[in-house]
Amino acid sequence: MENPKTYKGLDAEGNVKAQCTAVDANTLINPAEVQAAIDNVKSVFEEQLNNVASSLRDISQDADEAIIVQGTSMEGTIEDTATLLTQVSGQVTQGIDALYDYAVQAHDQLQIIENNKAYNNCIVADVVSVV
Repeated sequence: MENPKTYKGLDAEGNVKAQCTAVDANTLINPAEVQAAIDNVKSVFEEQLNNVASSLRDISQDADEAIIVQGTSMEGTIEDTATLLTQVSGQVTQGIDALYDYAVQAHDQLQIIENNKAYNNCIVADVVSVV
């Protein structure tokens, strides 16, 4: 990831005439916070799907006794559904992992802009070089 830079504007004798530090892009978009939010969404989603699966398993015995569809048991169908719910959570949340990469790209673009602003702000009267 791009980091904020500090520049010094020097006169012909090498004296510092200006010093500028770029705004830290983490104050604009922080990829670590985005990752934490992604992890939270994934965790909550997985937990809720597991709760639904657990609830289905809890009622499967009652449903097996109460619901008879053309002489077949519902217990296997309910168990299969509960199992699929626990397996699907990772597939559903997989797509949001890319949000972190987008956050890093946006962060880096912003940091480059802020670094350029800091560089340009060091170009003042009597400055012959910026380091």
